[in-house]
Amino acid sequence: MRFLLLGLLAISTGAQAAYPLGTMTCDDIASFASEAMSWRKDGQTRELALGALDKRTYNDPVEKKNLAAIVDLVFGSYGNNWTVESAGNVMRTDCMTGR
Repeated sequence: MRFLLLGLLAISTGAQAAYPLGTMTCDDIASFASEAMSWRKDGQTRELALGALDKRTYNDPVEKKNLAAIVDLVFGSYGNNWTVESAGNVMRTDCMTGR
């Protein structure tokens, strides 16, 4: 029984790592999504937003990949229905559920 509990703990811990964030938190992801949405609302282009990512400092390579994916969502068709606030809320929820 003891080994079964340790095995389940190891599996559940591994499942939480399915969404690699680097040193970012889900709140960091949400904050960036809102920031990117404000860029879109201000008329900035997707290309300018992606260019801004090149100027940021990252603690882990996956962070730039995640932020680029958020820019693609915000400046794509999903962003047509989002507000600055809802973009952050959606991305926080997705992050917390491991998507």
